[in-house]
Amino acid sequence: MAIVGIVNPVSGRGGAAKAWTRVQARLNKPVKTLVTQGPGNAIELTRKAIRDGADTIIAVGGDGTINEVINGFFEGDRLIADGIALGIVPHGTGSDFTRTLNLPDDDDSAAALIQQRKPRAIDLLRVEYMLLDGKSASRYCVNITSFGMGGVVASGVRRYSQFVRGKSAFLLATLDAAMRFRGNTITLKIDDSKTIETRITNAVIGNGQYHGAGMRTCPNAAIADGVMDVTLIEYLRPFELARNLPLLYNGRIYSHPKVQFHPARKLTAVSHELALVEIDGEPAGRLPIEVTIVPNALSVLAPLSDCN
Repeated sequence: MAIVGIVNPVSGRGGAAKAWTRVQARLNKPVKTLVTQGPGNAIELTRKAIRDGADTIIAVGGDGTINEVINGFFEGDRLIADGIALGIVPHGTGSDFTRTLNLPDDDDSAAALIQQRKPRAIDLLRVEYMLLDGKSASRYCVNITSFGMGGVVASGVRRYSQFVRGKSAFLLATLDAAMRFRGNTITLKIDDSKTIETRITNAVIGNGQYHGAGMRTCPNAAIADGVMDVTLIEYLRPFELARNLPLLYNGRIYSHPKVQFHPARKLTAVSHELALVEIDGEPAGRLPIEVTIVPNALSVLAPLSDCN
């Protein structure tokens, strides 16, 4: 088993690299470590590691690092090689995908999970969207893609994370965005059949359940069911959003009368306004967007009995 760790040295304010040093010391197999040099570099490092013979890639960092590593498994629409497994040592601002996977947070259990190497297949989302400069782009998403206020929040988190960590950074960015955001009017089509035209606060497309450092916006989502969960939050005025903030965390979001749920295998959305997109917690671009589910697209190392 050839293990390569892809380490983001700035994730968790340096905590990711320290965690990997501890986990690596507990592995009894040869391990190679590659350190990212900036945004996007984890994609290229992962591709090179796979081409060089690695069969286990460990993403060490937050959700953004995990997303880049996953995209490095692919060349276009195809896996670079069969039999490659993804492991995760989480340490970032949000670490939301690891909540769905229920990954262990102690070094011994993390190392044991890697060494046992019992992968399970999970779904991915393929996202086609527009960059801010007007060019088209595509990317795989493992956890959640959102547009509307979510895209605004993702941009703001970078600013707040310089001063506070984790949930606090996301909460401050959310409250800041809520005071300024006036909604997006969108046209959304689900599975080429149902069309919805509405003004939204946010639209969340979930493979996983959590984003925003613990916001459970897709509480029913499962990562290996071949379906994505669409949570559509109609426009809420700032005081409405603030009053209902607990619903974003407690799993009862669908109890709100202005929240819709739609299962889907494909979604498209357009807007005549600037509607920002985030993918796995990172600002990505803007609408229009097309999201499709890719069943059993990737193998991941996770506790099989606990993984949704």
